Amino acid sequence: MDEISTPDYEFEGFRLDTALQVLVAPSGEPIALPSRAFDTLRHLVERAGELVERSSLMKAVWPRAVVEENNLSQCIVTLRRALGEEAGERRFILTIPGRGFKFVAPVRVVPRARARVAAGQAARVEPTTDLRPPVEPNATRPSNSSRSRWITAALAVVAIAAIALAALVVATRNHPVTVPAEYEPLTDVADGATAPALSPDGRLLAYIRGGGPFLSSGQIWLRLLPDGDPIQLTHGTGLIFGPTFTGDGTHIAYSVIREPSVSTTWETWTVPITGGEPTRLLPNASGLTFVGPHEVMYSEFKTGIHLGIVASLDDRSQHREIYLPGHERAMAHFSYLSPDRHSVLVVEMGRNGDWQRCRLVPFDGSTQGTQVGPEGECQSAAWSPDGRWMYFAVQAAGHSHLWRQRFPDGAPQQITFGPTEEETVAASPDGHSLLTSLGREQSTLWLHDGSGQRVLTTPSIVWLPWLSDDAHRLYFLAATSSIDASNLSRLDVTTGQRELLLAGFRVTSYDISHDERQVVFTTKRDGPPEIWIAPLDRHEPPHRLVRGGDEPAFDRQGRVYFRSLGEQQNSLHRITPSTGVEERLLDQPILEFDSVSPDGASAIVDMPSKDSPGAVYLAPVGGGAPRQLAAGWWPSRWSRDGRFLYLEVGAGEDTQRHGRTIALPVGADGIPGAVPRPLSAATNLIPHDEGSLAFAADPSTYAFVRWETRRNIYRIPLH
Repeated sequence: MDEISTPDYEFEGFRLDTALQVLVAPSGEPIALPSRAFDTLRHLVERAGELVERSSLMKAVWPRAVVEENNLSQCIVTLRRALGEEAGERRFILTIPGRGFKFVAPVRVVPRARARVAAGQAARVEPTTDLRPPVEPNATRPSNSSRSRWITAALAVVAIAAIALAALVVATRNHPVTVPAEYEPLTDVADGATAPALSPDGRLLAYIRGGGPFLSSGQIWLRLLPDGDPIQLTHGTGLIFGPTFTGDGTHIAYSVIREPSVSTTWETWTVPITGGEPTRLLPNASGLTFVGPHEVMYSEFKTGIHLGIVASLDDRSQHREIYLPGHERAMAHFSYLSPDRHSVLVVEMGRNGDWQRCRLVPFDGSTQGTQVGPEGECQSAAWSPDGRWMYFAVQAAGHSHLWRQRFPDGAPQQITFGPTEEETVAASPDGHSLLTSLGREQSTLWLHDGSGQRVLTTPSIVWLPWLSDDAHRLYFLAATSSIDASNLSRLDVTTGQRELLLAGFRVTSYDISHDERQVVFTTKRDGPPEIWIAPLDRHEPPHRLVRGGDEPAFDRQGRVYFRSLGEQQNSLHRITPSTGVEERLLDQPILEFDSVSPDGASAIVDMPSKDSPGAVYLAPVGGGAPRQLAAGWWPSRWSRDGRFLYLEVGAGEDTQRHGRTIALPVGADGIPGAVPRPLSAATNLIPHDEGSLAFAADPSTYAFVRWETRRNIYRIPLH
């Protein structure tokens, strides 16, 4: 091709020399590219900013050959690696699922003279010289001295080979298991895709879109790999999680939590992969997986919210128990059977509702097993198809990444790194890759008042706000990532000045006293959670009130109410900081402590219910029977003047999806009014969940947290 007629291209320091067929790095070094990969890059660069269909790109790169689409995918992976793209970054090549690719970096055409010398010199390769002596046609047999020299040389070669082999073993051992440049996006959504599941043949991908992996407000979607159009399979109400394929691959099973007026149900439903109406498979069954043609393993409530792992046939016959945690608040949510059907990986919550390390238990239920994986919060697990490796998605050391461990007791090894975070993990049927949801999330604090709403903080990670009665001071937790160490900060709403209040403490929950002079907070170091108290003017150091407690809250007199964490049950306690006197307030055990009335007369707690795993109760502190307010999980808290109870409810008639908060007037008897029905008739619905809200003296003035999440499903090749 004529050198003058082929322009060169520059983008972000890279130079694409079309005449010499070389990609030059910003450092001036040439980057070796296979010819097909170079042609792919050139075709995309020449059409920068345009969508290039897969079929068009394949025809341009392989004009006289019929090849599989995997060849094109491999070229894209090679280019991402060469350009140094981080996973999820997509600075250069954007995948448009189901259609093709787009080169998104700014590109400019450069004159030939500027690129010729540097690229030409960089691409020049000196010819090799063969230094071996020529072999004479009538060469005689070597002499003894020659033979000795030959043996010496041979031994040297063997020694060098042994050293090289040892170096290779070390290099292999230290070789990264995953390479970010090889991560392949399988979805491209603007909100979030998570909880990936592959069909038995690996051709279909199911996932949740529009919510998190657990107790999600999203829906189940399906996509034919590698580039089928995504299809929404569910459109129902209720919180969902745990999508998985049936053994024959014709349906997707998933967990649904429904909250009717009298009870809460955790059920497993299935939906055909071709679409259609979902049908219920099993009640009181969640986190279900198929471990045989008709054999299933799932989580089942025993009493209250005590959740254990069981196995049965899909009609619940041949039922048997596998694992039940020791504490009544503990919940074993997910289970994964090993390929040899001897072991089960369990993902569970502990007595305070926090995720624990994963657990390895025998499938026959003979023992409680042992904890496995790294120290941290394990929220998903998987097996390699040969059963040699256990994989974990773990929040540890301030980040959420993937880990692996050799079965049964190898050392845990982190296998993904970087600023992006991975949640959930699934192994491909061929064992060559893992699937995960990769991305970041951030949040901002906003203030809503009579003049509208305005943002108070720049995007970061902030949550659990507390607003002063005059709306001039805003307290909140902040961290560098959603799972990093959290610190308590205070913001002057008028001036924008921000200060750190509890340096050196990782705060998980807190409350500010009614006079705004003290803070009580929960922190967790080594061992059980602890409750501490500190003056907000910092004239004295913090001191510990309770060991083995959390969820603290002040009443108007400065007494602290909290959940005491027992070995088998939790209970509601109160402590007076000035005297250190602690007392148990309710005879009945509790699951969660939500809030206390300003006068300390009543508490909102979650307790086991005969009709559902848990229910919200108004519990008189001075004695008397608790009164059930609602079945299921309904976070709530009193206003500081005691006039309202802020209760998290659904939107419209959808009581299964919370996300709205209602202010219920509290009567003279201390009993809040009933939730209006229908909800759509309520005039005081606030469009945020209770946990993200902080109210001033007037319910119309409040601060709230706005979250933004961007996650997509990626395939991560394993080495």
